[in-house]
Amino acid sequence: MRLTRDVLGAVVVGLAAVGAASAANIKSISAPSRAQHRNEAKGTEHLSTAASVTFTPGDLTKGTTVPANPALELSHGYELLNDLDSVGGQVDVDDYKISQKPFSSYEAVVDSTSGDIGPVLQVDLIANDGSTVLVPGQAIGVGFSRSLRFMNNTAAEINDQVVRVQSSGCSTDCGPDDVYFIRGFETTYSIPRFNNTSTQITVMLLQNPTNYTIIGTIYFWNPAGTQVGSFPFNLTAKQVLVLNTATVAPGTAGAATILHDGRYGDLSAKTVALEPATGFSFDSPALVRINK
Repeated sequence: MRLTRDVLGAVVVGLAAVGAASAANIKSISAPSRAQHRNEAKGTEHLSTAASVTFTPGDLTKGTTVPANPALELSHGYELLNDLDSVGGQVDVDDYKISQKPFSSYEAVVDSTSGDIGPVLQVDLIANDGSTVLVPGQAIGVGFSRSLRFMNNTAAEINDQVVRVQSSGCSTDCGPDDVYFIRGFETTYSIPRFNNTSTQITVMLLQNPTNYTIIGTIYFWNPAGTQVGSFPFNLTAKQVLVLNTATVAPGTAGAATILHDGRYGDLSAKTVALEPATGFSFDSPALVRINK
């Protein structure tokens, strides 16, 4: 596996500019060019590895050498340009570790593909036996891009499964031009407030604005973090769920989380705490983890 990093190109351009121009000339570089270099550097800031990465000395065009799979960890905000170069005629299979937290959901997106990496690019969640496909990726768009979504509906952390990327087009003849870009997301939503105590009740509104079905589970937690109820849902395209949370978590208050098999940010939700005696209402929107 070789990692192609845009930041190397920025370094080469920067060294050439310093050697050919004075400080005064450097200042004359146009604002669009400076902005482009800043953007190229920013696009590489989410690299996270579970082992060391070694740059090849003497030639900045060779990228990096990475330890044997699985050496990389997929986490929220992770971004990486990688290839499936079958060096020495060996099939390149890229595995990414991922730590699935309890009652949480995730997505891995693979796009920006090139070369003969298709017609089908396999992006799968693999079990701890190293071969069983637990969840297959789904096609997005009209090219080879894939979205893999999965959930951990248990109270235990899962650390022994991997996200695997493999080409079914080229295998032993994949080259360095057969590249893809992978991104990781946690898709779990959080709602900071519901209240079904005293004279208040809380209604949850959950909307699926997409053109595909999304399934998941809403979990309710008291202020101490103890689970006090759950509600599974299955929303078809454009469907809205109106849930009286007092039927699921009666006589208590706290917060809620939503895990699902939709894409990052695709759901829309909020809770509305109602005070019938006064007519007051208190809205709490569902929040997804920020991806910068």
